[in-house]
Amino acid sequence: MLSYQIKEENSGMVFSMDLMLALIIITVLLGLSADAMDIAGWKIQDSSYANFLERITIGAADMLIKNPGSPENWEESGDFCGVTPGLAEVDPVTMKVRPNILSVRKINCLKENYDELMRGRVIPPYCNSSLTIAPMDQSLEPVTMGKLNSSSSTDVIVVNRSVLCNFFNTTTVVFIDTMKYNSSLPENSYEYQCPHHGIEGKSDHLNVDYPNKKPGWICYPFRITQSMLNSTDFYVMTDPAEISDSSACWIIDCPENTTDDTHFFSNSPILVNDMIGECLGNRSTAVLWVHVFSCGNSEKTFNTYLAGFPKGTPIELVKTQYLNLQPCYFIFKLHT
Repeated sequence: MLSYQIKEENSGMVFSMDLMLALIIITVLLGLSADAMDIAGWKIQDSSYANFLERITIGAADMLIKNPGSPENWEESGDFCGVTPGLAEVDPVTMKVRPNILSVRKINCLKENYDELMRGRVIPPYCNSSLTIAPMDQSLEPVTMGKLNSSSSTDVIVVNRSVLCNFFNTTTVVFIDTMKYNSSLPENSYEYQCPHHGIEGKSDHLNVDYPNKKPGWICYPFRITQSMLNSTDFYVMTDPAEISDSSACWIIDCPENTTDDTHFFSNSPILVNDMIGECLGNRSTAVLWVHVFSCGNSEKTFNTYLAGFPKGTPIELVKTQYLNLQPCYFIFKLHT
């Protein structure tokens, strides 16, 4: 009888141990499952938040490079109340927006007022961001603005776009493509006639004839204002800088004061502000002319520019390459 009772007690103890082990295993499994669910939940939440930041970053980058902002001339105002910034350039002739072509004036204004213009207007106020516009031409310095402390956050979203920008705010007043000069004249050029045409006592500026290798002139009108002269340095330049046509020369004059005083091209840009100022005189605006003579040999052709650079631009930066839009990397970063 005693032996049977001992066996029952031993059997009960074994059952209790098995149950306890089973409960421990179930508890561990439930704990592991809960941890796995928590991890999965955090991953889903992190992924959702990262996607949210990515959408904001892409939207902000597109907003800056595809729109000129509101109002379109916001960079000219010292009061940014109600302003939404954008960097896209507006064609001054057609007044159409040029997406992915950035205005250097808008860029400089945004750089000077970055936090005020970006937070709460382009990005949420709780986000930090930075913007770098880096020319592919490594001789040009990149423009950077904004601050990122990436060590404080792992959620940094980067958007990289390819854009174009006139980094020096230059102006091509006249471009004479020697072999295609007829098509490069302004649309309203028929309203003007070279002031040297048929003037008694003055030389007629007969057109150059490359097919028949006859020397002659290419004459091109341009409008100038006193405000342009006050803010701009104007240069006569050629491409290539060193030309093989030894007879090539140029004149700048106006119908009210024509001249036959020719000037030879140099291997470097020629500053012509004094000459333009003399033609302009006391007038606030006037139509002037650039006349370019060449020998008519198609093997010695060259392009001519009358180009404007911001007043005081160092001469080493006065280059024809800076008259063209520069390809750049637009790098926008955002984090909370």
